[in-house]
Amino acid sequence: MTKVKIAILASGSGSNAESILKWAANSDVAEVVCVLSDKRKALVLERAKNNNVPALAVSKKKNEDRTYFEQRMIANLEGYRPDWIVLAGFMKLLGPHFLKAYDKKIINIHPSLLPLFPGIDGYGDAYRANVAESGCTIHYVNAGMDTGEIIAQKKFALISGESFEELKERGLAIENKFYPEVLEKLFKDML
Repeated sequence: MTKVKIAILASGSGSNAESILKWAANSDVAEVVCVLSDKRKALVLERAKNNNVPALAVSKKKNEDRTYFEQRMIANLEGYRPDWIVLAGFMKLLGPHFLKAYDKKIINIHPSLLPLFPGIDGYGDAYRANVAESGCTIHYVNAGMDTGEIIAQKKFALISGESFEELKERGLAIENKFYPEVLEKLFKDML
């Protein structure tokens, strides 16, 4: 059986990327063909190497046009021929050039129950709003900020007296389990 080829894009430590790498290493439906980061010193690149997956760094140069930066990312990914792009803490908004290259083939995880709290601090926004529940959302990526079609969501209650750090840690642990489960189901349904 042919496996779905995934390229992971991440900017930071890469705990979600690591959970996807571990899942894919034993998956019948998908394989990670490379990990690309826009930060040369991102821990996610070490995680990729430790899992025997090619690690690529493509940093945006000062004053570089976004289209040119995205062309360089696409050129670096081309040799790996990914079917899907999976964002795992990639902290740049993707522009029309990249979205067109991987039309409707980009997935992201966001730390809130979208459409609530889009942007870079979903758990922090939920914590400050003192909502009863938070969660994470896996969605397709479009040109907006966390506005793509929702694939799946996982809710969890906020605990009274819990610190923001505790909430974020608990949320991340849920994300690390949930993201591979959703990818497995999504890609299995495609085969």
